Amino acid sequence: MKNKISTHLPAVPSSLSPWIIVILSLCFVNSYDGDFVFDDNEAIVNNNDVRDTPFWDIFQNDFWGTKLSHRQSHKSYRPFTILSFRLQFWLRQGLVSQDYHIVNIILHSTICLLILSVYNIFLGPEERSTSFYAAALFAVHPIHTEAVSGIVGRAELLCSLFTWLSILLYSHTIYAKNILQACAAMFSFAICITAAMLCKETGITAIGICAIYDIVIVNKIYPIDIINSLTFKYADKSLNNFINLRNFLLRLAALVLIAIILLLLRFSIMGFSTPKFQSVDNPASFMDNVLLRILNYNYIYCLNIWLLICPIWLCFDWSMGCISLITGYDYRTFVVIIFWLMFGAFIVYTFICHKDKTLRYIIMGLTVLICPFLPASNIFFNVGFVLAERVLYIPSAGYCLLVIIGLQKLSARFSLPKMSLLAYVMLIVLLFVRSWIRSSQWRNERLLFQSALNVCPLNAKVHYNIAKNAADAGNVDLAKLEYREALRLNPKYAQALNNLGNLLKDDGQLLEAVNLFEQAVNLQKDFSTAWMNRGIVQSALKRYEESEASYFMALQYRSNYPDCYYNLGVLYLERKQYDKALKAWINTTKQKSTHKRAWTNMILLLDDLDRTEEALKVANKALKFIPNHASIYFNIANILGKKGKYEDAEIQFKRAISIDPMVPMIYANLGILRNASAIFHTNLLFPLMLKNTSLRTQEFDTIQLVSTNTKSIRFMIYKLLLIISNSYMCWLLNLLSHRPV
Repeated sequence: MKNKISTHLPAVPSSLSPWIIVILSLCFVNSYDGDFVFDDNEAIVNNNDVRDTPFWDIFQNDFWGTKLSHRQSHKSYRPFTILSFRLQFWLRQGLVSQDYHIVNIILHSTICLLILSVYNIFLGPEERSTSFYAAALFAVHPIHTEAVSGIVGRAELLCSLFTWLSILLYSHTIYAKNILQACAAMFSFAICITAAMLCKETGITAIGICAIYDIVIVNKIYPIDIINSLTFKYADKSLNNFINLRNFLLRLAALVLIAIILLLLRFSIMGFSTPKFQSVDNPASFMDNVLLRILNYNYIYCLNIWLLICPIWLCFDWSMGCISLITGYDYRTFVVIIFWLMFGAFIVYTFICHKDKTLRYIIMGLTVLICPFLPASNIFFNVGFVLAERVLYIPSAGYCLLVIIGLQKLSARFSLPKMSLLAYVMLIVLLFVRSWIRSSQWRNERLLFQSALNVCPLNAKVHYNIAKNAADAGNVDLAKLEYREALRLNPKYAQALNNLGNLLKDDGQLLEAVNLFEQAVNLQKDFSTAWMNRGIVQSALKRYEESEASYFMALQYRSNYPDCYYNLGVLYLERKQYDKALKAWINTTKQKSTHKRAWTNMILLLDDLDRTEEALKVANKALKFIPNHASIYFNIANILGKKGKYEDAEIQFKRAISIDPMVPMIYANLGILRNASAIFHTNLLFPLMLKNTSLRTQEFDTIQLVSTNTKSIRFMIYKLLLIISNSYMCWLLNLLSHRPV
């Protein structure tokens, strides 16, 4: 028949199709035990919304945990995705990366099955084999690696899940037997669309897909009919029939109403303002020449299509030198021209082609390809990236459908069913292997960042992340080298300046470090982290007034900054401004109740100032937030011991030991407590201490006792014994650590 796609690829039994697709979708399974990598750290590991912020704060913050009203917010509003992360955190009482990866893989398999169902309603029961081959191609496409193997890709997965569900529900609305069922299906559709949008912004584009589906597939209205209607030339009566279809018009009206409501809701959440990005995020959008800006956008569209056709060049980040701008005469201009000639011819074909089923299927493929991509196209507003593989997750479903339609047409035209099947199987095998290899590179940051060097060696962000990963692994020399390379490629890279400054600060190269921090804050005035680090180095250089000013600048741009308040307190302590130091640390614990160093410093300072009762109150308050922190019990025990409450002090020492039995200072002070008249007797505890000469001493290495005017002789003796004990312990551990060769 002329209107039927001739299917020469063998039909697959409907009972086997889902199983085959699920098996193929497991091409990403080898990333199941991967780490948190790249954006996972900001969106999950360092995001308090995933852990313990008040529940409703999730709906007031962006995807990265920043207040939507904050000037630095990216306005990416995805509360349902964050809720899925938080649910997993609550179920496991912690962050287990393997769990998050497994859920992503399961979601991808589920989505592949949903896509099979959506293809079936697009193409009809007579084209089930086409639906299967397209869904299988979608299941193995390597462009999905970032969305599936990167945990933050959960946003794309959940958005896709609700998008396909909404299309299925809209289909139920069309074929409902009565008005009640139709209303129930439409209401469920609206809920699914809203959920998709709250998982990721692109979810709202499902409304456009449903509208085209209703027009082209259900009511069989072709583009040529619309053209004729605009010129008052009707090819047939189909348009008149469509105008008279009351239910169809009601459905379209409902779609428009839902779209308007959701758009108003989304823009109101954003405060009717767009996010502010930097030029490094999306350089083309900052070009002054409008024509060059449009040319660069179109070149990026070409690259997106190329990644779908040939997913060899895959990179975790495409910014900062990956794609150089077209600023004048450039051979890439011809690539754009050729792309639009081919794509334009394809679009014209859909408008003037003879009206048959194949044309309707092509239109649906184009709709699914283009509609979900529009928010990332820079047409309506600028986006904060150059090219992102994960945004192609939903559009790739349209691409896969178009590929299979084309393969079916070629097979029918040249009567080469076996060759077509062989080509398809080879394609599936190649894509499966590529997805398997690529997903393994997402298992940890070292593999991920190194793989990017083969694709974008001039990307400063790639070198920055390699340096950051090397620094975390303790390879400081490599980290410095890569940070300097990142700065060579992009001298205005503020984050690289800040991180290199930190490494130099730790190496004692304070003057060069402070210079780097100053460059960073000059480039990015609201870079609060660089302001704080600048203050730390200035304090180390004894430039206290400048240091204080830097801390205040950091707090001006980021008021909720507990680490900055902590360092400000340390500055005041060095300047012997004890009341200011206490206030700074109180602010620290208000903003971060689990800040151990701030609690410990407050206790020690109050104790040194002979405000022992206040110190005990602060210590007991700290235990409400950090009940398993040994140093708090240790400090309480010391205070009680100096007050002569030996039994109570011993109880606190034992609690500290039960929490952290590998700290020698606890044993030493407990021994002194038991034998206050001796210099150093730890009874049976001392041999335990000697078993491990590498016992940890952090947070217990020093007890500063500067108080005077003590009337109690017993207190003075106890204090003297503590000082001698600490000195002796340091000498002894140092002696034991130097073994003869």
